[in-house]
Amino acid sequence: MSLQKVLNGLGGAAASSHRDIYKNARSLLTDRSMAVRCAVAKCLLELQNEAVFMWTAELENIATLCFKALENSNYGVRVAVSKLLGTVMATALMPKQATVMRQNVKRATFDEVLELMATGFLRGGSGFLKSGGEMLKVGGSVNREVRVGVTQAYVVFVTTLGGQWLERSFATFLSHVLDLVSHPRATQTHVEAVYSRRCVSFILRATVGSLLGEKAQIAAAKEICQAIGKQMKAVEAVVNDTSSENKSGAADIAASQHVMVCALQELGSLVQSLNATASPLIQEASIGLLEIVTSVLLHPSMAARLAAAWCLRCVAVALPFQLTPFLDRCAERLNNLKTSPEAVSGYSFAMAALLGGVHQCPLGIPHAKGKMVVSIAEDLLRTAAQNSRLSLQRTQAGWLLLGALMTLGTIVFE
Repeated sequence: MSLQKVLNGLGGAAASSHRDIYKNARSLLTDRSMAVRCAVAKCLLELQNEAVFMWTAELENIATLCFKALENSNYGVRVAVSKLLGTVMATALMPKQATVMRQNVKRATFDEVLELMATGFLRGGSGFLKSGGEMLKVGGSVNREVRVGVTQAYVVFVTTLGGQWLERSFATFLSHVLDLVSHPRATQTHVEAVYSRRCVSFILRATVGSLLGEKAQIAAAKEICQAIGKQMKAVEAVVNDTSSENKSGAADIAASQHVMVCALQELGSLVQSLNATASPLIQEASIGLLEIVTSVLLHPSMAARLAAAWCLRCVAVALPFQLTPFLDRCAERLNNLKTSPEAVSGYSFAMAALLGGVHQCPLGIPHAKGKMVVSIAEDLLRTAAQNSRLSLQRTQAGWLLLGALMTLGTIVFE
């Protein structure tokens, strides 16, 4: 800590000692003591302000050290190390103008920086003597502390670069973080998949939700809609491909569900935070938010269907005048697609989610809509035994709708 303050006071005057300080400090970044790791991370954070070699020649080594320092770490270490990692990566991408003018600095490319950070998220703190492609092929699960630390480093990285940078580079950044959650190494087990989804959702919410202004958030929502639409087209192509056995098809669908969940959660959060200003997203046919989100209700994965239902609820809460039309639309499609297990499940999820959001809408819904939902639920339960292929979905959908209707109060239910 004393050395950190000395470096802060001396600034560039201590340039002759920077390499010696770095050599001694880096070995302590993986010390057994958490307090030592934390102090060293803060010292190196101060050092990187003037030590150009840390974010040029030593960039990969710094990343390796940070990933290893995150292993079996506590909260304090994760905060300090993620701040160091995120700041160094941001500086490597966009160094200070004075530093660039003073020295012939070769800046790292955006792809290089993202690849380094993705390696930590997907591979963890071991195997860094291998090339990037080889590292991601090696088996074994990633230490959770490492993944959480790298997640926070992504947030620090984007926050350091600022909202204007994120606005310009959002399409590339979105594609990168969604690729993380669809990678096989991030979803080896169900628990890891859920954990990775939470991490990616946190990255998006902590950056898009806090750094972008209203117009930029609307533009971000459009990009997310495009990403969801692209994923759904790929899924539909796999589902409709009955000509030959597509071995990778099941894997593609499994990977797409994680992308869908993260993208739909962020889209829903964006629309809900925008409130009435999100109306162009619904009204502009070129965006087609409603059609895109509704199409996910037919996704083979239940997780994706649930995320789509939650997103529709967020839209209805943000734009209450859309609540009743949404209910009518879902009811109509549920009646028209009764022979599809995915449709019965997906549209019942959507209707239940919309009914659950009624208490957040001051105008509520017409009393007749409650009767309509009861009628649909009764029909589903009555016809459940007629088709063994649809029995489970219809039974679940019927009881789900009745349960959702109870959230409206006893008067409506009676």
